[in-house]
Amino acid sequence: MASTIKRPEEHYIRKFRPSYVGRDTIRTLLQNGYSLGICCKDCPRLIEWTPPELLERFEDRLDLRLADLVSRLACSGDGGCGSREVAVFPHLYDEPWTWPPSVGA
Repeated sequence: MASTIKRPEEHYIRKFRPSYVGRDTIRTLLQNGYSLGICCKDCPRLIEWTPPELLERFEDRLDLRLADLVSRLACSGDGGCGSREVAVFPHLYDEPWTWPPSVGA
């Protein structure tokens, strides 16, 4: 299934500040079944880190605040422009997701 994530309107991306994500953590996203959308402010790039990817990347840092994560992100890798100006937002994951998994699963 293809993701339904879409880049927010440009004025929302421009206005984004890390404080907008409040006290939310990686754990918050996982518990609520959200992906993390990451938008570059300097190019049209949009990346989605799904709950399975978030769990793999941050397995030992589940209580990392999203506000703290934003300052570490950059538009890098394939197709990246190198900018360190990004915005993040939660996106309801399109696949079935339960975390933590039920006992016996």
